[in-house]
Amino acid sequence: MRAWLILAFLIIGVAPCKAAVEAVNIYEPRAFGYFIGDTFERRIEVVTTGDTELLTAGLPRPGPLTYWLELINVDHKVRETQGRKIHDITLKYQTFYAPIEAVKVKIPAYPLKFRNPGTVPAAQTSDTAPGTEIPSSQDVASIPAFQIVMSPLREYAVSDFMSGKSVELADIMAPDAKAHAISTSRQTTLLGLGLAALAISALLLLWHYAKGPFAKRQGRPFTMADRRIRELRTAEGSDSRYRDSLIALHRAFDESYGRRLFAEDLSTFLSQRQRFSTLKESLHKFFESSRIFFFSGNKQSAESKFPIEDVRKLAADLAREEKAAA
Repeated sequence: MRAWLILAFLIIGVAPCKAAVEAVNIYEPRAFGYFIGDTFERRIEVVTTGDTELLTAGLPRPGPLTYWLELINVDHKVRETQGRKIHDITLKYQTFYAPIEAVKVKIPAYPLKFRNPGTVPAAQTSDTAPGTEIPSSQDVASIPAFQIVMSPLREYAVSDFMSGKSVELADIMAPDAKAHAISTSRQTTLLGLGLAALAISALLLLWHYAKGPFAKRQGRPFTMADRRIRELRTAEGSDSRYRDSLIALHRAFDESYGRRLFAEDLSTFLSQRQRFSTLKESLHKFFESSRIFFFSGNKQSAESKFPIEDVRKLAADLAREEKAAA
């Protein structure tokens, strides 16, 4: 008899326990001292046994709950310890309630649904036919409602403020500050001076490089010649480029010298304009090739002695020295 009792005890002891929700622990924040825009978190810890599964689709979703309360974040984590599953659920709320006095408001409750695979629901009977699939049952754990105290941003009533007179809001609050214009005269003056300095600098820069309205001014003949030769470089047709480049540079020499400048006058020209002395060798070659081109008609010989690339370089060097002397 004792052996049968021991065997029955062992069978009962090793039988699997029914899956269930064992405990629901709520960790609440403080219940008072909240103002409009404040956030707070509620942490729920649900302990389950067996194969109980939380229906995550049934978790509350972030979004407005009431006109004054919004659920802004839901965090769910699962950990196991000593054969139990612990579901940590953190709900983060934000309140938009603006009371004129301290009031109590309630955070609504929310049910959590769990599924127990393989267990027989309450409606299931022992007469179920063999081979019939056993549906899973559901457990429900509720997140209870929570009450907090909302506080106004400012005090609007003071006891015993004035004896014999009812307390009014206008008696306590200071009047609204009157709007007044802020003087911007100093900033306007500085801005005007800065813009004027910028405009003058831009005009001086255009004048220095002979651009814009100063492109055709007197006193920069080599700059004009250099620009003209650059334009000829991109012009269609190449038969007259060399000739036109020589003429453009000759006209610049004549304008700079004040009269026609011939090869014999080159030494006098250089003595008057010492800055161009570093280009003496190129100037002599230019005048010599120009003489061959215009007086002998031997274009090939003139270009071989002083090619058009050298003419362009000489014009650029003269324009550079001219700008540096200005």
